Amino acid sequence: MKRIIVAVAAAALAAAAALSAQTPAPPRESQELWLELNKAVAKKLPIAIPPTIAPAGPVIESQVRQPFYDTLRADLDYEGAFTIVDPALYPKGYRDATSPESADRWSATGAEVLVDTLLEVTGDRVAAEARVYDLKSHKLVFGKRYSGGATYVARIAHAVADDIVKYFTGKPGVFMTTIAFASDRDGGRGLREIYAVDYDGRNPRRLTRLRSLAMNPSWEASGQHLVFTSYAKMFPHLNVVARDGSGRRDIATGVELNASPSFSPDGKRIVFAGSQGANPDIFVVNSDGSGLKRLTTSHAVESTPRWSPVGNQILYTSSASGTPQLYMMDPEGANSRRVTFAGDWNDEGAWSPDGSKIAYACRSNGNAGADFQICVMNLATGQALQLTEEGSNGHPSWSPDGLKIAYDSRRGSSTQVYTMDINGEHKVAITDKGNNSQPAWSPN
Repeated sequence: MKRIIVAVAAAALAAAAALSAQTPAPPRESQELWLELNKAVAKKLPIAIPPTIAPAGPVIESQVRQPFYDTLRADLDYEGAFTIVDPALYPKGYRDATSPESADRWSATGAEVLVDTLLEVTGDRVAAEARVYDLKSHKLVFGKRYSGGATYVARIAHAVADDIVKYFTGKPGVFMTTIAFASDRDGGRGLREIYAVDYDGRNPRRLTRLRSLAMNPSWEASGQHLVFTSYAKMFPHLNVVARDGSGRRDIATGVELNASPSFSPDGKRIVFAGSQGANPDIFVVNSDGSGLKRLTTSHAVESTPRWSPVGNQILYTSSASGTPQLYMMDPEGANSRRVTFAGDWNDEGAWSPDGSKIAYACRSNGNAGADFQICVMNLATGQALQLTEEGSNGHPSWSPDGLKIAYDSRRGSSTQVYTMDINGEHKVAITDKGNNSQPAWSPN
């Protein structure tokens, strides 16, 4: 029970760009392309992204055009729905692909879609225009204009990428999202604070300054607040903080432990692992600290509860079967039933955004010293897939589009936060300073 006992005992964004968008987007005329991607088929859509057009000048080049283009390209490459055609094949000129000659030249590169962007710089403001062409039909299928401060060109590029992804897949992109986590990077031994980074690990920022242990952050469904466990008052208690790190407040529950909290979808209640002088159980409390209710009363150790996306179930870990396994129950504590049966230790469950799957830390070979891996289970079929093999892994958290998973992995002497596709591919470390763990991916 060491992992459970340790687990239960133990985003500030830079000022956001004021993005404005005028959307004279034409009607969707590339239904075939959109439907193909929306079916999540294996084939990726080949796209061409020529260098962004912008006014000349070394400052604009280094601080505006190149950062914008690099960010846009990296975002669309990260998404997984697209294949970016080799820029060495791009034709010179011919940026308007509504003419057959221009479209044919771009199609000859293997691309089916052209993403063309243009920047205008006026003082400290940047206006970006994105045009997306279907090369088969020679038609402009998406057009939109964005504006913001010149110091936020990366965020403007994120907004462009988000809209392009949503157009082709029907789901919003993750490029404006945040991953919160616990880290010892700026503290002394045994100290951890809550930090946040952009989805790709950029723009790290510190959300708490408690000079204590701050652990297990979890997002409110609105993405505006985080709840976490703090040891600033010696014993673990619940804290809530705004996305930018402001307005921290304690939630006095009246019980001990107060670990692994999770907001209900409406943000009105928090489920957590607590104790009243005995083994840990699952409790729920209103977000103002009132209305405490105990949901489990067994002699087993219960921990890491997580509210389902629609609020009708709570996923949690229990040792009731003799080994730690995942269970589900109604929000009132009724109808508890076991979910995982394979493996000798399953813990730290996390719901997919649509509620159809769960990710969790799994161990299956019966070796007490074996590393934990990340598994994903389809709840309808009960089929599970192990996604990781290297390191000791835990605390999975889904991206809001359900296509990526953040998790922590201890490799060698340090623990870092990684992201990967839901098939286990494209594993990328997004932290590298100190030890970083318990990631929580924001809903927006």
